[in-house]
Amino acid sequence: MGRPKGGAAASSSASSKKPKPKPKQRGGVDFKKYKHKVGRKLPPPKNATSTEIKSKTIVLPEQSMASERAGMAVNKRGLTLRELLQQTAHYNANVRRAALNGIKDIVVKHPTELKLHKVAIIEKLQERICDTDKVVRESLYSILQSMIFPSLKEDNAISTRSTLFLLMANILNGMTHLSIDIQLMAFRFLELVVLNFPSSFSSYAEQAFNNFIAVLSNDRINLHDRNKLNSVLSGLGHCLSLVAKTMENDDISNRQVHDLSARELWKCTSDEDNSVGRAFAMPNLLVKLQSLVQILINSVEVSASELCAKSAIDASSSEALLSALHCLDIICRIFIHEVKKPQLRFSISKTQFGPDWLRSSLLIHLKNLWGVKRLFHEKEDGKFFIFNLKIAEIFLCLSAWIDSTMFPAEEFCHFVSSLFAKAKTLRNKDLMEMYLSPIITCIPDLIFNAPDDSKEHLLEAFTDAFRGCKVDCKLIFPYLDAVGEMLLPEKTGTWFAEDGSGVLGYHDVWIHELPRILLQSIDKAPSVTKVVLELLLRIGQYFPTLDCENLRPFIKLFGVESSSGAVELGPFVNLARDCQELATSCLYYFPSLLPDIIGPLASCCLSDALEPLVLFRVVEVLQSTYKAGSLQITELLSFLLLLMARFRVHPGGLVTSGNPSKVSNWDTFKSLNRLILTSLSEMGDGSLVLELMWNNLSNAIAKKPSMHNMNGLFRIIVTLDAGTNKLMNEDAVKLIAGYLVDASLDLSKTIEGGFQPDKTRLFQYFIKPCTIMFDKNDKVLCSTLEMLKSFITGDDHLLSSLSNFNYPGELSCRVCAVTTILIFLCNDRKLHRNLSFGKSVIKGILDYIRHQLGDLKMGGTDS
Repeated sequence: MGRPKGGAAASSSASSKKPKPKPKQRGGVDFKKYKHKVGRKLPPPKNATSTEIKSKTIVLPEQSMASERAGMAVNKRGLTLRELLQQTAHYNANVRRAALNGIKDIVVKHPTELKLHKVAIIEKLQERICDTDKVVRESLYSILQSMIFPSLKEDNAISTRSTLFLLMANILNGMTHLSIDIQLMAFRFLELVVLNFPSSFSSYAEQAFNNFIAVLSNDRINLHDRNKLNSVLSGLGHCLSLVAKTMENDDISNRQVHDLSARELWKCTSDEDNSVGRAFAMPNLLVKLQSLVQILINSVEVSASELCAKSAIDASSSEALLSALHCLDIICRIFIHEVKKPQLRFSISKTQFGPDWLRSSLLIHLKNLWGVKRLFHEKEDGKFFIFNLKIAEIFLCLSAWIDSTMFPAEEFCHFVSSLFAKAKTLRNKDLMEMYLSPIITCIPDLIFNAPDDSKEHLLEAFTDAFRGCKVDCKLIFPYLDAVGEMLLPEKTGTWFAEDGSGVLGYHDVWIHELPRILLQSIDKAPSVTKVVLELLLRIGQYFPTLDCENLRPFIKLFGVESSSGAVELGPFVNLARDCQELATSCLYYFPSLLPDIIGPLASCCLSDALEPLVLFRVVEVLQSTYKAGSLQITELLSFLLLLMARFRVHPGGLVTSGNPSKVSNWDTFKSLNRLILTSLSEMGDGSLVLELMWNNLSNAIAKKPSMHNMNGLFRIIVTLDAGTNKLMNEDAVKLIAGYLVDASLDLSKTIEGGFQPDKTRLFQYFIKPCTIMFDKNDKVLCSTLEMLKSFITGDDHLLSSLSNFNYPGELSCRVCAVTTILIFLCNDRKLHRNLSFGKSVIKGILDYIRHQLGDLKMGGTDS
């Protein structure tokens, strides 16, 4: 049988089989490892320390920063000016940019912040001139240009000088920075300072020009980066212009000091010594400019080769080349100015920079520039033509020192002539006006210094260009200046007509063009009108025997007379006052034109648009011309008589016949009347003068002009010969009687409404010349009384046809008119003697009036 299962035996066997113990691990016991599900958060360890902090909120009624900002100027981000200035020095460029923009925002919204903290702002911002971030530097430039510098100009000189000292220190430091971009930007800052504060540049000029030399000769700026030098060349041009302007101002002050006494000169010198930095140290400066000449010419040569090799010219390269040529031009002018500088008394020594130095240094370097112009001359592009114009300008200012062996004069004259010829094809009007103007200005010096056999082409080209220049072109001014300089010796002190320069043959051509320019400029370019008139006046003064045939179109300025005798007024009456004065003065110097000018000139003088002072000036000039023997007496008499007979008087409210809408010019006519009578009395014997003009005078009276004109004509007779027997004819007596009746009728109409002293004085003014004639010639008085008797009795009605007034047929009006005349004549004591000769006539008039009054009374009784 098998062994039984279960029971005690089973239990004993089971207990005998015990599990074997596991072997112990070496190195310690492992921690119990747990298997966790992925993504399940682990529970904190049992020994973890709780870091949770529990606290209560503290509520304050007001934050401290908010209380400090109350009422303060802040930008959009809520930052004050102080905080923004601190952030301009932040290590992060973005923060510095934001700070500068915030400062600009505050200054715009709160301008007083800039006024109060200007010095603090500049002291902090000037540190950013050498900032490594380009945007920061540009933002600083914008703030200085648009905000700080305009405000700084309003300050006093002391505060400005101290502030600029800080700026210039950082600008000069930036010019020597290792970074090329910071260097170039520093030159832009220098240009900004020079433009706004030019007087501050002299203290830093020598160091600044050293930096210009260093950056322009820097090999690190490669050919493809040469366009970056535009800002440097632009700043150099402004600095050089400032030096040239300062030298000119020094010359003016030196000329004022030249004639001072020794004591005054010593005081002047002491004052100059105490003001260090106001003037430039020219000897050191000229040495640096000499180095700049060589650098600039080398730059021009390289740029010219590049541009000629390119198919198209880019704007930046063209601008850089023009800037370099502009700087060369200014340097050459500075050198010439130094060579021409006179030696003043008590000067230390004569400058070493003389003509020999100019030829041995400057002109040697310019040889290469002469070769550059040949490269440009072969090109058809208009920009290359501009380059050549600038090169020609440089050589033209040196024309007096140019040696023909170095620069052939004939070749140079042909070169300039070709520029004038090619200028006609240049479409860009602004460029032509800008760059051709200096060439025109230098033409007189070139013609004067050039050999005779080399200037013919130049004169022809200049004259042709002068003819083709339009009056509304800006070049017309330099053309006129050049013509005036070659015609007149005012500026150069040399008569081109006498030095064998070949100019004499072109005098007539130039003068012939002036009237055409004058007439065209009146409507298109009024500013040219005055310049031409001034030139014409000077020509007349310097050439008293000038043949005026070339100036015949000048007559059209005053008007044109047709074959029928009618005159069409010219533009003279509408010219400006100063131009009218110049044109009137020209009449004295062009006497051969006066016979054709007198008629149109008289029409201009009779125009209401002409001012009285101009009218009087015309009469004075013609009188002076007559006294000088350049005007015939008959022409002057005709002119004066025409004015007296046809001047339209607008008396205003003095007489009813005037046009009340027009301003009274009666005072003008009275002044003209006195001026004409004075001129006539200065011509010699009055009876002879009256004999010369009697026919024209009697014809003018017979045309029955107005009362004022008739009065003036009678005054001419009284002034020249009051007792003349030419009045003893029936027609003259009828004119006198009719004139008296017209005046008395006008007075009678107003007296009916009440006594008016003004009208009475006017009547006395009208009959004054008649009373003078009656006093000198009793026969004329008696004849006039007879004519008045015929008028009142109605026996002779021819008197009515001699006046512009329609005489009334009523007896009362005729009686009133004649009675008024007799009363005023009898009240004149000077006429008592002559009136006695006409007692019978007067008695007859009074008897007739008494008889008529008696008839009227009897007729009234019968009725």
